[in-house]
Amino acid sequence: MVADQKAAFAQRLKRIQSGKQFEHADIIGQKTTKRYKKRFGDKPRKKRSLADKVMVLIAFLAGLSSVLLGRIVYFHLARIEGLPPAFYDLGGRGMALAGLVLAMTMIVVFHLSTRTRMPALLLGCAVMYYGEAAVASNAPEFWTQIFSAEYAAEMAARGQDYRLTPTG
Repeated sequence: MVADQKAAFAQRLKRIQSGKQFEHADIIGQKTTKRYKKRFGDKPRKKRSLADKVMVLIAFLAGLSSVLLGRIVYFHLARIEGLPPAFYDLGGRGMALAGLVLAMTMIVVFHLSTRTRMPALLLGCAVMYYGEAAVASNAPEFWTQIFSAEYAAEMAARGQDYRLTPTG
């Protein structure tokens, strides 16, 4: 029995060394890995160019502006009379929808759908969405020109804790 095992093992070693090893379809073996590396290889990481870094900044600014413009568009459209009642009931969701449409448009126009630009765009959207109160608190005159005085006062009151003062 031991002799049969040794013979079977020796035959198996011969097959493996000759390269006639059986590879299952669902198991990646040495030949499959060799073929893959020969075809695709291990490519070095590309260094980011200045243009790529600038596009990440543009993506962040596009996120900021899409939320701000979405809020402005919905705010001014909601003042128009005669639209369906469901439009007026949207509230914050209307701003989000308008911002989403603007963000998708900017993604297509500025090609912001890459792995580094998309998170920058989403971060810009989040910063403007949650930081609007701080901006309205620090620039109430500007906010009053864009939106109504009541809305600007409400947002400035929310962001009172985030006011920047010269004393620090």
